[in-house]
Amino acid sequence: MVIKVVDVVAAANTGDQGYSLYLVLRSAMSNSDAVVLSFEGVPVATSSFVNAAFVSLLDEFSFPNIKAKLRVVQSTKQINDLIRARLAREAGKLAA
Repeated sequence: MVIKVVDVVAAANTGDQGYSLYLVLRSAMSNSDAVVLSFEGVPVATSSFVNAAFVSLLDEFSFPNIKAKLRVVQSTKQINDLIRARLAREAGKLAA
């Protein structure tokens, strides 16, 4: 399954936009073995967007499960690094 961020939200700037994407991701990951998330056309994402969209997934899925099921494509280094750092940090808190 492929999800384009711009098909879900207009930008990746707010927590509300992130929550909208989270709802789509949660559903897709619950119903599919693999989810490809495309950031094509999204130049930057804020930490509030990433927290709402991705960190919330840790309530439903383990960090290894998220890494196995979700692939981010057509993204920038800034977005990739932010997603990776926030998920790893929060997963570490859950494990402690």
